[in-house]
Amino acid sequence: MGLSHQALYIATAGAYANQRKLETVANNLANASTQGYKRNIAVFEGLYEPLSPITPLSPKLYSDLHKGQFSQKMILLDETYIDFSEGTLIETSAPLDIAISGKGFFAVQDEDGNIKYTRAGNFSLSPTGEIITQNGYKLLGVKGKPIRIPFEQWAPEDIVITQNGEVFVGVRHGEKRKSLFIDKIAVHNIPQDITISKKIGENLYEVTDMTYVEDADPDSYKILQGFLESSNVNPITEMMSIIEVQRIYEANLRVISAVDGTISTSIRSIGRI
Repeated sequence: MGLSHQALYIATAGAYANQRKLETVANNLANASTQGYKRNIAVFEGLYEPLSPITPLSPKLYSDLHKGQFSQKMILLDETYIDFSEGTLIETSAPLDIAISGKGFFAVQDEDGNIKYTRAGNFSLSPTGEIITQNGYKLLGVKGKPIRIPFEQWAPEDIVITQNGEVFVGVRHGEKRKSLFIDKIAVHNIPQDITISKKIGENLYEVTDMTYVEDADPDSYKILQGFLESSNVNPITEMMSIIEVQRIYEANLRVISAVDGTISTSIRSIGRI
């Protein structure tokens, strides 16, 4: 393969990889104010280009067909990983704003009975008294059942949640009424592995193999009522990444354009011979 074709494939691979990274960074920025959101990180890998031409956008086929025949190195997007680091905790004083300080995820149940996981703690009460997410998914207790507040007698402002996750309804408006234990919020650890735990949208995670899910160590977290965990996205860092990626992407496009011009000139010259 000629040098011009090598440069074309390398630049094309670089442009494609940086386009994918730009999409990742833009998605992070779009969720900078999403409660409990965890940023994505695009990771590149180096792949040596085979001596014979083949599209750089199929690295598996690329490698299988040309073992031992590598020359130029190109960059490809390896995977998009999740940064599970904790976001800043913000006090709201709302009784159904709940944050996990430390490790763990809330377990919620969708309308089909499937279990999902989230760090977003901006809950509310359903018309039938269940504590639900903004999408209507029910918060689960330690027995795997939705936590329901007897709303006929109690209102959200009567709810008291302890740091170990126990949910009570307590004294209302100064009345001397006995506190009632409702349930304990379930907190789980999920694998920080993109092949097992993956984002499915709506700030939720799905675990493909539930045998990896375990109860969080009570000493590894605290439940804070009246707090929300903010996104762990740093807008300034993401904006700097966008500028960097755009510059690299444009540089690759310039290489592609220059190589294309060189090839076109060569073809025209051959035609005149």
